[in-house]
Amino acid sequence: MSTRYVKIYYGPYEAFYTVCHKPQKLRGLRDKLQKLGFRVDLVPVDFVNLCVLEMCGHEVFRCNICNLSFNSSSERDPVCQRAVAAVLEGSSKFLRARSYLWSWALIEEQIFRRSEFAPKDYWPFDFKNITTCEDCVCCDKNK
Repeated sequence: MSTRYVKIYYGPYEAFYTVCHKPQKLRGLRDKLQKLGFRVDLVPVDFVNLCVLEMCGHEVFRCNICNLSFNSSSERDPVCQRAVAAVLEGSSKFLRARSYLWSWALIEEQIFRRSEFAPKDYWPFDFKNITTCEDCVCCDKNK
């Protein structure tokens, strides 16, 4: 899954004695994230007053949807600014984790291990394989 993909789960909330989904609450947040290059999907859910931002299957921000401003830009809404900051921070953490896991996968796959064309290892002494303690030089059993 891409680190530039955000799902916004939003629930209905009460306004003017009606309870329904209003994606207009998320206009500023959606527009700001799309300007930053994220792909945004709005997903309505049945939980009242819920707004959750999800990236790569992980929740990066949660708030009450009533705290977002209705149909306004992200510059005027402090909750929206915090959500955008959380998404940017989450994206950088996911990229860092992906590169870290990628490098460990390469090491485990032995891509960085020496091949037949790599320089040979030269030891200053003859290295012999020691199988028993009697072959060992460090013990005084042979003397």
